[in-house]
Amino acid sequence: MELNKIEKLLELYFEGATSLEQEAQLQDYFTSDEVAGHLAEYAPLFGAFAQAKEQGFNRNIELPETKRSWRWVPVAASILLCVGLFLTFNQKQGSEHDLGTYKDPEVAALKTKQALFMMGNFVNKGTGQLEKLETFEETANQIKK
Repeated sequence: MELNKIEKLLELYFEGATSLEQEAQLQDYFTSDEVAGHLAEYAPLFGAFAQAKEQGFNRNIELPETKRSWRWVPVAASILLCVGLFLTFNQKQGSEHDLGTYKDPEVAALKTKQALFMMGNFVNKGTGQLEKLETFEETANQIKK
């Protein structure tokens, strides 16, 4: 074989771009007695490949039997249950564009009146407590004099 061709095949081999036929050519070259001096360092490599190809493995491989562990099933079920409950109860009611508005103006006006009336009642309760405070201040001022 030409030395240039072998060098190109060797370069392709180390890049991982050779076919099986090209690798067989390299192996034939390096296992023969006609190896060039500067390529002699690769001869033991291909010689080991040829020797490994001839050897075979005849023993039976016994794999240990593994028991399936079911300990993780309750953990996975409880995690799945928690995620399901979280997703069920955490859903938003209504759409993102629903901002509490009403399409009918009359209903909107009625709801606004109800809200203002309710706020007025809360304010009145708060001011009723202020009258007691005014009475307390008057009594305190009379005692100070």
